[in-house]
Amino acid sequence: MAIDELYASEIRGETGLFATWVPNTPLEIGHYGPMRGALFQPMKQLTGLKTVTGTGTANYDFTINATRKINTSANALADAGLSKGKALLEVSFQKEAGVTFSAPETRVTRVDDILALGQQLIAKLNAGQWDEKHGIVIEVVTAPRVTIITSIKSGAEVKFAVEANTSINVNVMANLSATNSLIVEKGVGVKVIGEGPLNPLFRLAYLKTHLFKDPDIQYRGPGGDEKPQQEVRISDEYSVVTY
Repeated sequence: MAIDELYASEIRGETGLFATWVPNTPLEIGHYGPMRGALFQPMKQLTGLKTVTGTGTANYDFTINATRKINTSANALADAGLSKGKALLEVSFQKEAGVTFSAPETRVTRVDDILALGQQLIAKLNAGQWDEKHGIVIEVVTAPRVTIITSIKSGAEVKFAVEANTSINVNVMANLSATNSLIVEKGVGVKVIGEGPLNPLFRLAYLKTHLFKDPDIQYRGPGGDEKPQQEVRISDEYSVVTY
């Protein structure tokens, strides 16, 4: 499996959300298109959808097949060319498609009226302007700054220069700099370091017919068919299902 599919599958399993690929690709409410394996392929955007944004925030900070630690060894600092008072923040990856993911103070924006969206999709379908195999982005998770690093092989690592008294937390990770603090990089695939604002996570909805069963219109994750998070009945014939 390619690194993009591995990353998307790992993030889906960890968060229950879809992963934007690459992580800093612009993705907004209303983008629609098909799935390719675990990857969403946005084609166009349905604009003008009314949205609502949550008032609370949440932190996403986790690793998948990776470890993070602070190294203050004098030898390690000397090898990295760092002066006294500095430390190394080291991320080691145990597998291909290992991930370190840090997104502080995220907010969720969601389509406000799923029923109205469903009615709009049915109208487009009846006009020959909608493909039932297409998903549409109905929720995005936005972070002011994000650090996401993936490995392309086992044994990959990155090292950053930080202050000696630094502890590892979501804000420290998200405020790293690829130009000022990245010291060592080996076996790394995609890296998004301290960038933002970004929408790295999202949810999809599909128009589902009750006239016949078409499993292709439902997302099939690493474990097979997934149950929808939400299903809103639009008519006797159609529902909108959210994953």
